[in-house]
Amino acid sequence: MESPPDTIRLTRRGRPLAGTGAADLPACAGVYRFFDRGGALLYVGKSIDLRSRVSTHLRAARSPGREQRMLHALARIDCEPCAGELGALLRENAAIKAELPLYNRRQRRPRRLWTLQLTPGPGGFLQPAATCFPDGEALADAPLGLYHSEQQAAARLRTLARAEGLCVRVLGLEGGRGPCFQFQLRRCRGACAGKESAAAHNARLRAALADQRLAAWPFEDALLLEERALRPAPGQPRQQWHVIRDWSYLGSFTRRDSARRIAGARSGPVDRDTYHILLGALRRGAVALRCAATDRCLDNPFGGRPDRDEGAA
Repeated sequence: MESPPDTIRLTRRGRPLAGTGAADLPACAGVYRFFDRGGALLYVGKSIDLRSRVSTHLRAARSPGREQRMLHALARIDCEPCAGELGALLRENAAIKAELPLYNRRQRRPRRLWTLQLTPGPGGFLQPAATCFPDGEALADAPLGLYHSEQQAAARLRTLARAEGLCVRVLGLEGGRGPCFQFQLRRCRGACAGKESAAAHNARLRAALADQRLAAWPFEDALLLEERALRPAPGQPRQQWHVIRDWSYLGSFTRRDSARRIAGARSGPVDRDTYHILLGALRRGAVALRCAATDRCLDNPFGGRPDRDEGAA
C-alpha cells in the first residue's frame, strides 16, 4: 500500500518552517500547496484550518486512488496563512488559475465566459443571444449571467423556458412554424400560437432572467476589503487588505499603503468564481470597505454590515 513520505518538508510562503508533518502547520485560515520532489506543483487548496485540512489529505493516502498517487509524490507542503476565509478563497482561486497545479480538478485556466443579451426578434418578441466577453474586459456592467460556454447558456435558457412556460420557438431556441411542441403539451402559454402578446411574453422573460443578472460594480474606484482575524494564530496575519476593481481581484496585502499602491492597476478579465466569492462576502458584510483612492470608509451597497469578528479563523 502506498503512503506519503515519512518526512515532508514544510515552508511558509517559500521559507523553511520547523516541523515535518501536518501537525506542525498553523491552525488558521489559508492556502496550501503540495509539491513533488522535483518542485512541480501538484495541488492547491484552501481551508479555515490549514493543519486540520492537510491532516485529512494525508489520512486519505491509505485509500487507493488518485489522491493516494498524488500524496505518494508529495515532498513539500507550502502554507500561506490568511487573515480569514475570504482571503483564502481569493488566493486559492487566483493560484489555481495562474499556477496550473497538476491535480486540481476544477477549472485551472480561466476561459472566455459567455453572457446573455436580449435582442429584438420577429413579431417584437425578445430573444436572448449568447455573447462572449472579449479577453481582458472587466465586469463593470450587469450582464444576464456568466456561463462557461454558449451551450451552457442555451441549456440554462431551455430550463428557464420549461419552468416559466416561455416559448422556445419565439425565443429562437427551436425552428419551425406555428405552435411549438411544448404548447401542445400545455407547457407553453401560447406566444407561438397567438395566445400571448409579445409584451406579456417579454415581461415574463425579463422576470425569469432577473435572478441571472449580475450586479454592476457600484464603486467609482478600486476598493479595499479589510479582513481581520479575531485571535490570530502564530504566523497568521492580524489583518489583510484585498484589492478589488470591477469585480477583479488584484491582490492581498498586510499593509494598507501597499494595497493602495497597486489599486490603480488595470482590471483583469471576467472571472465567474471571483465574482461570486466577492458578492457573497459583501452580502454577508464580512469585511469593512474603504476607497483605495481616497482612503475613505464606504457604506456597503449590498446591505451587509461589517462584523469585526467574521475575519476570525
